[in-house]
Amino acid sequence: MSGPPSPTLSDSALLDSLEEAGYDLATDRERRLEALQAEVRKVQSLRETEYGRVVTHGDEKSLIERMSKEKYCLIHFFHPGFARCKIMDDRLSDLAPQHPHTLFLRAAVENVPFLVTKMGVQVLPCVLCFVDGRAVDRLIGFEDLGDSDHFTVKMLEFRLKQTGVLPTGELSLANHISSSLLTKSKQHSESDRSDSDEDDTDRRRRQNAKAGVGSRKGKVGIRNGLAGKGQDEDEDW
Repeated sequence: MSGPPSPTLSDSALLDSLEEAGYDLATDRERRLEALQAEVRKVQSLRETEYGRVVTHGDEKSLIERMSKEKYCLIHFFHPGFARCKIMDDRLSDLAPQHPHTLFLRAAVENVPFLVTKMGVQVLPCVLCFVDGRAVDRLIGFEDLGDSDHFTVKMLEFRLKQTGVLPTGELSLANHISSSLLTKSKQHSESDRSDSDEDDTDRRRRQNAKAGVGSRKGKVGIRNGLAGKGQDEDEDW
């Protein structure tokens, strides 16, 4: 009975085929690592400048990019001429320093028309809550806050905690990076570990070459925010 194919010959054949294709495993791994490190540095920088306060975004594109990469985020859509929007601003400003895990943002509705339409914002003030880039809840007007202008910061905090957008616990970088980025990092790590198994896979494919080799097709997922409709007695936009 003949022995199994020589690992040395299989390794050589695999490396030769990769070199012929111009593929560099070390360079590819290094490139993915550098991309992740760049994202981590960006998150750390933003954390130092944006957390613990309410940040105003006047550019719609930058707002969308920012919220899509944040794990926990809430956005107050406001109108500068509405009194209740000013009250909500004041309460959120008092609440933000107590929740360093969450990014507090605000945007004037006239500056973000696409988001206003996309998210179905019709009544102000409107606070949208996002977890991992997905809209999970919305606070419309003061109806859930006793329908009074005199609601407390504690009342607002209790209401927002129901959505999961105000987590508690020890601060860590993982709490500030969207799960989509962490998932990509995990996939890259698993891909790197699987490189060491490619030799065995190559041998099996060679042994079964006469029977034909199948291929797999990946799936691409698209995350969409929820655009629920809300009715309230507050200011219509």
